[in-house]
Amino acid sequence: MKTIGIMGGMGPMATVDLMQKVIVTTKAIKDQEHIHTVIDNNTNVPDRSECIFGKGPSPVPEMVKSAKLLTAMGADVIIIGCNTAHYFLPEVQKQVKTPFINMIEETAKFCGSEGYRTLGLLASAGTCASGIYKKEFEKLGMTLLHPEEAEQEIIHEMIYEGVKATNYNYDATPAQNVLRAMEQRGVEAFILGCTEVPVAVQMYKLQGCFVDATEVLAEKAVAWAGGEVISSLPRKG
Repeated sequence: MKTIGIMGGMGPMATVDLMQKVIVTTKAIKDQEHIHTVIDNNTNVPDRSECIFGKGPSPVPEMVKSAKLLTAMGADVIIIGCNTAHYFLPEVQKQVKTPFINMIEETAKFCGSEGYRTLGLLASAGTCASGIYKKEFEKLGMTLLHPEEAEQEIIHEMIYEGVKATNYNYDATPAQNVLRAMEQRGVEAFILGCTEVPVAVQMYKLQGCFVDATEVLAEKAVAWAGGEVISSLPRKG
């Protein structure tokens, strides 16, 4: 089988979540049947959202450094443990020979194949502002709704003050209320479009129909590497 490289550190908890999903998604009964995986937990990558809003340096140099390190470690394909980082992927790919699996594109393809028409995006402010998800979903004829401005602040706060701060006592009730409001506006399922959001769903027991972009990525990576996939993605109908 091929070797998967995980570009991590964005953030560390999300990196662990992606690695775990690669393992759980692989049908295996012994160590030797799992996928050889190498990880660079590069916490030196500047904040992606701050860069998109013009408040911080570009993450591209550190992302390129990480990709080249993963390549040197034997990675045949690279997956990125950060949704917002995909905004910078075209620039990174120009400087790296190893192929990437694009989490945004694959998530849109999955939702389209399942017949979803209206979805809600739960992500960092940077991911929402970048428009990377909206472009891919509209390309396939789906409607992607973002939280309203005040709602987005609640989701962003949960990501940064809850998950990234490893705060298990964080009160996620306002975030759950955002989900209910978006369902009333027609959302069929929520895209967990930030690698911290699936962690938040588990940590704070959020309720809803969720399409975990990290899970989509993990399944595609395992299949690409030659493993047999055990899928846990929600199938419509």
